[in-house]
Amino acid sequence: MTTPQFLTSRQAVAACAIALSVGLAGCATGPRLVTPEPPPIPEGGASVPSANATVLDAGQQVVANSAAGKMKIEAGPGLRRVFSWDGLRRGAIVDARSTPFANAGQPGLSFDGTPKVWEAANGVTKLRYEEGVRNYENIDDATIWMQIRRLYFVYNDEGLVLGWKREGDTLHVELWQFMIDGQPPTRMPDSNNDRITKGPLVVEPQKMYPHLVFDDGHTETYDAAAREKYNPTSGKKAKPCNGFQQTLNNWFGWFKQCDVTRVPETEDKPASKPAAKPATPAPAPTPEPAKPEPQNERATISGNVVNIRGGAGTSNEVLFQAKKGQDVEILKTEDDWRQVKFSDGRTGWVADFLLKK
Repeated sequence: MTTPQFLTSRQAVAACAIALSVGLAGCATGPRLVTPEPPPIPEGGASVPSANATVLDAGQQVVANSAAGKMKIEAGPGLRRVFSWDGLRRGAIVDARSTPFANAGQPGLSFDGTPKVWEAANGVTKLRYEEGVRNYENIDDATIWMQIRRLYFVYNDEGLVLGWKREGDTLHVELWQFMIDGQPPTRMPDSNNDRITKGPLVVEPQKMYPHLVFDDGHTETYDAAAREKYNPTSGKKAKPCNGFQQTLNNWFGWFKQCDVTRVPETEDKPASKPAAKPATPAPAPTPEPAKPEPQNERATISGNVVNIRGGAGTSNEVLFQAKKGQDVEILKTEDDWRQVKFSDGRTGWVADFLLKK
């Protein structure tokens, strides 16, 4: 059974040479187990001009859960903005606008194109971003404008607004502070106070997962199947090393011809003993009353029209739609998603924030 190895190339070549010199058959280095570094984030750009209005100051962040999923925006230093979505994290040095966007009143921040330091993120290579302050005469004008933009918006009663979506190779994000007649509102219809928050920056680098790198350059995910295939202690009992092989292992830490990690002998049979006379059977214990089967948690759909998907994430296909108030049984939990079952037997996945428990 091949095992992932952690030798330098010089050690591997030396081990092969010694093995071949004494007539031992075969010597292979096997795949290497590698955990990549998180994607790079650009350094801070120039300072934000005093004439430009922003929603976030350096050292702040906003986190929102919309119908498109969870989006986090980190601010600073300077013109840097960092975006986290779908378990990914990418950053860009955005531009300070010289003119306001769509009659915003004051110029804000913007970006449209491919950032310089931005690794492809599940096919997303471009960014379209707007940030600033927008003033309206009344709340109706503000809500109509969000409908025109056609993003997945969430907002609170104080007028903090975030909308975003993925479209092909482009990530669209807009962050606004709405003002009504020059002042932040105190009440917005259908607000989402529990789904959008603004506060001090908490940096959370993208979580990276190990994979196997082979001699020919191709890689494989180090999942349960790979661990079973390449881990010498995954079930098959190890063949003991002979003295010379053990010496090589002591020198180099790995050798192809034997497994030095022994799996404990868990199935050894005990020595046979004379048959004992059968003991008088003890009275049978009084059976405990059967415990009731645990019931799954129940909830109701809280959104007006909610997409029910084939998996835990917005990248999965929409199986059908549910309406507000429909009762569901929660079957499984995966991150911020729940697998639910309807009264007619249909099942699917829905974001947790769209459920009322």
